[in-house]
Amino acid sequence: MKKLLLINTLIFISFTGVAQFGSLGFSVGVPRNDFRENTDANGFGFDLTVGFPFQKGVPIYAGLDFNYMVYGRNAQNEDLVAEIISSQGTLLGQLDIPLRIINTNSLFGTHAFIRAVAPLDGIQPYAEGLIGFRYISTNTRIEDRSNDRRFSDDDNDLIVRKTILDDFVFSYGFGGGLMFKVSPNLFIDLRLNYFRGERAQFFDGTDTEAWSVEFTGSDAAYDPANIQKGDLDFSTEARESTTDLLVVKFGVAAKF
Repeated sequence: MKKLLLINTLIFISFTGVAQFGSLGFSVGVPRNDFRENTDANGFGFDLTVGFPFQKGVPIYAGLDFNYMVYGRNAQNEDLVAEIISSQGTLLGQLDIPLRIINTNSLFGTHAFIRAVAPLDGIQPYAEGLIGFRYISTNTRIEDRSNDRRFSDDDNDLIVRKTILDDFVFSYGFGGGLMFKVSPNLFIDLRLNYFRGERAQFFDGTDTEAWSVEFTGSDAAYDPANIQKGDLDFSTEARESTTDLLVVKFGVAAKF
């Protein structure tokens, strides 16, 4: 994920150097078709768009659209009990491990687009086609709830952060919108896009709500003062479907 963000940041910087317009706004994603059959969670996030004209004076633009949405997040407290066993197999005692488990399902999309804009004065309608990919992931963060924070070694109580499942999908779509001029270079931007997405594996928010964390560490090597990623395990069966998505966007656009 860090490499993905770095690549997209470099692409964004290169585009902003020649961009003729930009848009920043709020977005809502509604799963459609098979995706809707497998999850009823809508996504909420933000959208960033940059573009430039093919030729000066011609209202046809090319650009990039970046979109991030969270379509499910839940947090729950859980108390584990780990048995401390000697190398001879003797039970030495039990250790209570109070945890807070935070699960986040998210979508990150990058799409190139071509946009045709009607060069009117007050309201400028436009139509566009888009092609790119989406990164769909489920991430779990486990935090230490003990009074003395014996199981974490940083300032934010983090024990482990783990990507449980992730997938890249090819995505393409079409849509359009309306830009309402509020000043010579500033617009209110209303936009609607429909995307077709390839099949992917993912978890729904109802899946992560039912997760329970289990201790799976080696008794001999287990260090109760330092829980590692391999000491904790939780499993469930992932869902799979196409990832069609309807995205509604509301933001502010500026021309330079």
